[in-house]
Amino acid sequence: MKNNNSNNILYSIKLVPAIIYPNADTDKFIIYAENINKSGVYKWVNKINGKSYVGSSLSLGNRFNDYYYLSSLTRKVKGSIIIYRALLKYGYKNFSFDILEYCEPSQLIKREQYYIHHLKPEYNIL
Repeated sequence: MKNNNSNNILYSIKLVPAIIYPNADTDKFIIYAENINKSGVYKWVNKINGKSYVGSSLSLGNRFNDYYYLSSLTRKVKGSIIIYRALLKYGYKNFSFDILEYCEPSQLIKREQYYIHHLKPEYNIL
């Protein structure tokens, strides 16, 4: 019987978020307040279809402002970022928001890529 340790390790990894906000609509002020001046990796999860998006930011508080200002979101929809279209289509109440981990700014891209590789979020386009 062939034993592939790398596959066994991959399947045994439990990706547990640091914080889960179950309703991105009602939790928006809490999300903002708890994440001012913090850097880290986050995930949006569509509660209707299970699709997700992974992102990172040097300033999570500022990044959340981008998501929650409807006029900014509507303007950005003209681009190719699928998560913006999904938020507008389904509404914030149909998304949960997770902080996957807080990390040093120098580690953001590396950690974001780690989660994208393991979670394979459908709203991320490479």
